[in-house]
Amino acid sequence: MYETMLIILEQALVHFPLILGAYISISLMKTPDISIESAYVFGAILGSLAVPMVQNMQPLTGILIIIGASLFGGACVGVVSSLLTEKAHIPHLLSSILTIGIFHGITQLIAGVYVSLSGYTNLLAVYDTIPWHSEIPMLGIIFVLLSIIAIYFFNTKLGYSWAAFGVNPHFFQNYGISSGYVLVTGIIVSNALAGLSGYLYAQSNGFADISMGFGKLLLCVTTLILGKAIYKGLLSVFTPIAGVISYFTLQQLLVKCGFDLRYFTMVQALVIVAILIIEFRNTESLYTDQLGV
Repeated sequence: MYETMLIILEQALVHFPLILGAYISISLMKTPDISIESAYVFGAILGSLAVPMVQNMQPLTGILIIIGASLFGGACVGVVSSLLTEKAHIPHLLSSILTIGIFHGITQLIAGVYVSLSGYTNLLAVYDTIPWHSEIPMLGIIFVLLSIIAIYFFNTKLGYSWAAFGVNPHFFQNYGISSGYVLVTGIIVSNALAGLSGYLYAQSNGFADISMGFGKLLLCVTTLILGKAIYKGLLSVFTPIAGVISYFTLQQLLVKCGFDLRYFTMVQALVIVAILIIEFRNTESLYTDQLGV
């Protein structure tokens, strides 16, 4: 039981930045930002490529550089995706698809299809206090810092603007304010966080590859729906926290019951269907929120 709880905690901490980012773009801003999968991969690749460069540095300096590289990688995806929407006036779903294609090629050009981290010091494990789960203390520090920053931003004008954009994107135009700034900042921050999560996942597994983003969007949607079913507060970091913990708790319970995780995507889809049917059974219009999160 203790080992299972540690697995849930570790997986939740690794994926928390991704879910927090998805909470901003998908849940608050109501944008179909599927480029978050590319941000996850590109952030993982840039973070992994930075690992050999910081091996002779102080651990704290090295991990800050790596985190910065992964955030930058994810942010690059967000810049392209949001500017295609804002400046080229391409619908965001289409701009996300185009961005995925662009960065699929860029990733292969920079790193090929695979980057191995074996043979390098794992800087996430510098505080080795938990046997077999040495990354948890550093992941916990990252979680606390991100949570504090998120709580601060959610109580600023920018945070409220992200939520207002999701309710009515034309609200800002009515007051002579450009909604482009809100869209661009939200997508960049969201994708940057996804890039950080991609590196954390790659470091935990010892490698990064071009296909590691597959299924992450479904994970985000499932987690956010679970989080909103548990905690319905608006602009709260507790929604992604509740969601990510409940998601990996469900996953580990199924593992304990002997379930084959190869079929877990099916379970995710069924969970989404069940919750959405319950949530929307009394909704008159089916078009109020296409994302459902």
